[in-house]
Amino acid sequence: MNGPSLGPENPFRRPWIGTRTLGGFGSGEAKQVTEGRRLFTTFGFLVAKQGATAVIGLAYWAVVTHLFSAHDVGLAAAAASTALLLAAFGALGVPLLLLAEIEPVEPSERRVIFTTGLAIAGFVVLILSIGTMALSPFLGKSLTLIGDDSVTAALFVVGSVATLAGLTLDNLAIGLHRGAAQLWRGSLSSILKLACVGVLVLASTRTSAGLIFAWALALVISFMVCVPMLDLAPTRSGEGALSHRVGLVRRFGRLSLQHHVLNLSIGAASFIVPLTATLLITPQQVAYFSAAYLLSATMLIIPYLLALSLFAERSGDPGLLHRHVRRTLPVGIALSLGIVLVVEIAAPYALRLFGPAYAANGTTALRILILVGPAYVIKDHYVSILRARGRLTHAAKIMAIGTSAEVAGSALGGVVWGLTGICVGWAIAATCEALFLLPVVLTTFRRVPSLPIDTGSEPD
Repeated sequence: MNGPSLGPENPFRRPWIGTRTLGGFGSGEAKQVTEGRRLFTTFGFLVAKQGATAVIGLAYWAVVTHLFSAHDVGLAAAAASTALLLAAFGALGVPLLLLAEIEPVEPSERRVIFTTGLAIAGFVVLILSIGTMALSPFLGKSLTLIGDDSVTAALFVVGSVATLAGLTLDNLAIGLHRGAAQLWRGSLSSILKLACVGVLVLASTRTSAGLIFAWALALVISFMVCVPMLDLAPTRSGEGALSHRVGLVRRFGRLSLQHHVLNLSIGAASFIVPLTATLLITPQQVAYFSAAYLLSATMLIIPYLLALSLFAERSGDPGLLHRHVRRTLPVGIALSLGIVLVVEIAAPYALRLFGPAYAANGTTALRILILVGPAYVIKDHYVSILRARGRLTHAAKIMAIGTSAEVAGSALGGVVWGLTGICVGWAIAATCEALFLLPVVLTTFRRVPSLPIDTGSEPD
């Protein structure tokens, strides 16, 4: 099978640098210090952003679950999870392209690629969100209730497009190693959402429409405020600007779609499983599931960010890949296992943050969902390894099979056992998938690959 082009027209091809020194350092030790500092600087900004948004996000959930009914909270959660799914499918690989491929691009072209990609993907998400509202009577009780009110439906459409914009900005910031931009965007969005909820409570407007309004408004404002922090060069204007954008689409379109397929193959389960809950269980149960899912995702974010930092470090050096995996894999596994142990014990106490009803109805779900963590450490490392070796197509095929199994497992469990079944089915399928992927990850961990890693043709 063939991967991205090997020819000179590929702007992202990087030669295998073997044992050459990096950045003028004359020793292997200095080189490894530089590599590790760069990797963990990226990781540090990701942790800071997720830590800030997690703390504020938990405060937001603690407020809304105490002051709003579980029915309204469930509808707002359904809107956000559906919007995230639409953004993932409509992104066309643009956010991941910016994360993984933007650094080698000339600074003068970065803004053009960002705005062009965002415009195309934003239009697709706009159409998908309008279509979702049009079909909402056939998409479960939660989406039916959202679509029944024209104002709430319009807010959902705005929030869906803004979700895509926020994801795109965050990934570009990571790709350019300007982590402060994504840190501020995530933090500001969470603060604004919490502030809007405070205004709603003071105005005695405790409805699902109000929560969806707060969510959409916070996303829009945080994006507009933080775009200048990317410090992108001005775009070309005047005659030839449109043709230049068309040329960029032709130049990067195929690579973007390859990333899109890979991204959907990797992460579709984390979007579709919450949507499965929206379709199969009541709004109140969606609220309990969302609280458990939020806590499990928050607890497991650090192991995931280690793998994402590895993904962002594009390299043609097999030795560098080996060294990075040896840095991130043991830490990721140890952290995830420790988190599992803590959550199994503390689950009911943690869920009391949202109220007694959430602790009573969500504890089992949280204890099961957290078991997905160690499996995803293996899955995320597998994808980062194959991407660094230029095997995007192969990775996408394997991930598509695994993700399909996860979604099928959660859906089957939901049909048979409801809320608990969704969680059990997902955990079992993810664990089986990780066992299948583990040999490749361990091979890279144990030894340096014998062949150069390149973004060229994949072996048959």
